[in-house]
Amino acid sequence: MLGPDKVQHFTSTRPPIVSEAGAIELISGPERDLLCVLSYVYLACGQSAKSLALLRLVAHEQSQDIGLLRILAYALISERRGDEALSVLDRLDKLDDEPSSCPPLMLMRSHALRHAGRMTEAQAVFKRYVLLRGSPAAIKQQ
Repeated sequence: MLGPDKVQHFTSTRPPIVSEAGAIELISGPERDLLCVLSYVYLACGQSAKSLALLRLVAHEQSQDIGLLRILAYALISERRGDEALSVLDRLDKLDDEPSSCPPLMLMRSHALRHAGRMTEAQAVFKRYVLLRGSPAAIKQQ
């Protein structure tokens, strides 16, 4: 239907999705999955800015999703947004208690620190990553 401004307007016929907490979700599960897949493809093709734009849409509503936060951190690092990537990595440290996640997150943290201009910290974290990388016992101690 054309509005008074001669622009086509669409109204959604589906009811809003309400989460268990009572918040209205703007993105459904399949839409979220599609946006994540598209963002992953953009990252793989070297178009991290487009990937980041899509991930920000999803991350706004899915702030506790570990997989999404990992991709978001990687996209932020790819865009050289070190400080933002560090805040996402801090959230991941609190949410992701899987021991096998420690080395990859540590490597991403070193890159984020480098992009944030904190070279001394970046080098220290990278050295710890190199030490942990070859030692499964050291990963379990973290």
